[in-house]
Amino acid sequence: MSGEGSEAEVMQVYYVKKDDTAGQADSLEGVVLADCKLVWVDVKDPSLEDRKYLRDYFDLHPLTAETPLEVETVPRVVEFSGHIFMIWNLLRDRPETEKVEITSLYIILGDNYLITAHVEDVHEIDTMFKKLRDEKRPRRDHPAFFLYAIMNVSVEEWFPMVERLKDDIDTYMEDMLADEGSGDISTVMALKHKNMAVRRTLSALRDAVMRLARRDLVTVPDDLIVYLMDIYDRLTRLYLEVDNNSDLISSSLDIHLSVVSNRLNVTMKRLTAVATFFMPATFLAGVYGMNFIHMPEYKWYFGYLYFWIAIVVITLAMFFIARRQDWF
Repeated sequence: MSGEGSEAEVMQVYYVKKDDTAGQADSLEGVVLADCKLVWVDVKDPSLEDRKYLRDYFDLHPLTAETPLEVETVPRVVEFSGHIFMIWNLLRDRPETEKVEITSLYIILGDNYLITAHVEDVHEIDTMFKKLRDEKRPRRDHPAFFLYAIMNVSVEEWFPMVERLKDDIDTYMEDMLADEGSGDISTVMALKHKNMAVRRTLSALRDAVMRLARRDLVTVPDDLIVYLMDIYDRLTRLYLEVDNNSDLISSSLDIHLSVVSNRLNVTMKRLTAVATFFMPATFLAGVYGMNFIHMPEYKWYFGYLYFWIAIVVITLAMFFIARRQDWF
């Protein structure tokens, strides 16, 4: 990361020196940590060598460098001496695949530095760096407030996603109740898996935020606690919405099974009615097909005609009776 042998795809550095001068760079060369009030390093897909460089530069715990970066992992907060290691998950709605993708953001928070690392692009961070480049310095130079800003931006993006998920569930239920088809079971199962993924992530993120909001973490200033509790409250609102979606999906599955069962019953009812229409014809054909020698009807001149008249009359009579009984 110092410039030679670095395998990281992209590196961004924002710093604020103790004389209040701020700047950005694409490496840590020339940036002295002791001379800065804040150093924020964002790196995409760092190699093991890159992580070891950051470990030595910021004097991090060895485990922070040895932890492999994955696209998706479980959110958590781990406290080390002088810094905090945190994993924050970002939810990405993919309507074209009817799935939610999860991107993990690896964060290290110290007294005067913030490190963010990720495997895939994180547009929230790119947007923040652009604002820092185009606008004036933020009012707070503490790295914990930059962490809050990342969390705040990501949480705000999830409200429309959860609302769209609820709308998709409502639309599915309305289609079933409007008799536009029994509904594709794969659709409701896709919604269920999507909802479960969001629910698990929100639950883990709430626990991580609550861990940060504890006042025993020295790298988290007391005046940030109220902002973290606001993040926690919004995550709780999202979690409750998603939890309600779980109930809706369960109801959707019940309705789907009920609709399928009812339609099967209607189909069997109609097939039974049709079979019943032909029972008299089958009976008469069976009787007169027994080939007995002495059957008076065989000698009738219009016996064949009477046979067909009887079948038609009986069948029509049963048809009208079935219609009046609403069998089909």
